[in-house]
Amino acid sequence: MSEEITMKDVLTKLNTQSAELEELKRTYQETADYPTSTQIEYTDVLKEKAFEKAPFFRFLESKGQVLDNKAAYAGYFSVTEANMGASYIDELEDVPGAADESISELTEKMKTIVAPIEVSDLARLGNTKFDVLKRQIDRKFLDVLNLTDQTMTAGAGTAAAKDFKGIEKIISTHTEDLSSDDGKISESVIDDMLKDIYNDNGYTDLMLVSPNVAKYLKALTAPYRRFNDSVDIGLGHRVFTYESLLGTQIPVIVTPNFTDPNKQSGATDTVALIDSSSIELRRLLPPTLLQGLPTQKLATRNAIAAFQTMICTGEFCNGLITGITGCESKYYDDGE
Repeated sequence: MSEEITMKDVLTKLNTQSAELEELKRTYQETADYPTSTQIEYTDVLKEKAFEKAPFFRFLESKGQVLDNKAAYAGYFSVTEANMGASYIDELEDVPGAADESISELTEKMKTIVAPIEVSDLARLGNTKFDVLKRQIDRKFLDVLNLTDQTMTAGAGTAAAKDFKGIEKIISTHTEDLSSDDGKISESVIDDMLKDIYNDNGYTDLMLVSPNVAKYLKALTAPYRRFNDSVDIGLGHRVFTYESLLGTQIPVIVTPNFTDPNKQSGATDTVALIDSSSIELRRLLPPTLLQGLPTQKLATRNAIAAFQTMICTGEFCNGLITGITGCESKYYDDGE
């Protein structure tokens, strides 16, 4: 015996189906409105140009210190060095107590970086010589890397700046301000800093300098520098080196992202002694092309976007020498 269906049942079922269809329609509409994302092909040509725009970033990348992250927050442990030295004891003497290392659990929130791209449809359709959009994508990709490198070096890490802290703000244990000492850097100043870092179990494998300091260091080491004193850092580039107290050759990478006296009146130069194993760039989204962003103009609205932050697991492994002036003076040019 079939169940009797009333008009009320029919209307109820129609209303339900109508609501489901409307919800499905909205879902399709929202999905269609979302931009599509494409991972940028990291070609050899882009890698070559990336070193010129972002040398610090590329060095860390070559060391395996640019890592993918699976969450909007990067969680990590930061260690403060403690005196864990060894000592001799008598045969039946109690083992002495050990100082605990100070380990802090920290988090850093991902920061958003974006480089907008806008190319008119007319420019794209009317140009048969080269791909206008492709050229813009490559240029904006390098812009993102360049800003990343600037932030890794001198990022403020404030709400106003919207960026993360760079090494100039992170390093606090081993610092030397030469502004009160005529601003003159020397081998002795660098070696003293290296000694302090080594004593705290840091290992300097990169010297990051401004162009003016690089000019002075090359002049300083010229009398005893040989061709093989320049090293290949695995990025297709050879750089000159500074001999450490251990006899190892520390690569010297020049970055324009430290303040340059030729750019600002009264500004000073900086040298950073870096232990790359203590610094990581974490990325939730590497530089990615977002296409199809909403636009009301006759143009393709795209952007290169990335979500990233930098962490330092042991700032005491690094050193910072600031307040350097006079690298263009006769004092430095003569290598005195």
